[in-house]
Amino acid sequence: MTIEPGTYAGAMIPAVLLIALACMAVTLFWPDGEVHVIDTARGRIVFCENVATGTRPLGRAWIDSDLNETVAFPGADVVTGLGKNTFTATSSNRNYGPFDPVRASFTLTVRDAAGRPYSESVTLDRAGTKTLSVSFVAEEAGEGEFRISAASIR
Repeated sequence: MTIEPGTYAGAMIPAVLLIALACMAVTLFWPDGEVHVIDTARGRIVFCENVATGTRPLGRAWIDSDLNETVAFPGADVVTGLGKNTFTATSSNRNYGPFDPVRASFTLTVRDAAGRPYSESVTLDRAGTKTLSVSFVAEEAGEGEFRISAASIR
């Protein structure tokens, strides 16, 4: 009995696609993700009188599943004035396509000179970029801090 090349390709391709779709569905909709990597970056904010207020970028964070890296990178320490301030951090999930189930969770936390925390968090299920933003009115001079954290969830 001779089998010609490609004879089973007609049945094999749909079976492989069905298995791939089943695996994708299981990984995409798995109820409890497992946190694989966490990184945190910290910095200092000095609140002073007679200094202009405004929007201050604090750093960035990203997840790259292809390189298996989670990075939080702080910017330089910040000096800002009393009054309304906005602090930002850029977060990115460098996810590679629909078969890559990596989710990314990012948090920006800023503490004023009195130690009160202000924060924003986001979870990116797909590739994309989001700017985290925290705004508040600084009422007293002194030193505060910021923290940017990133977590890779599979």
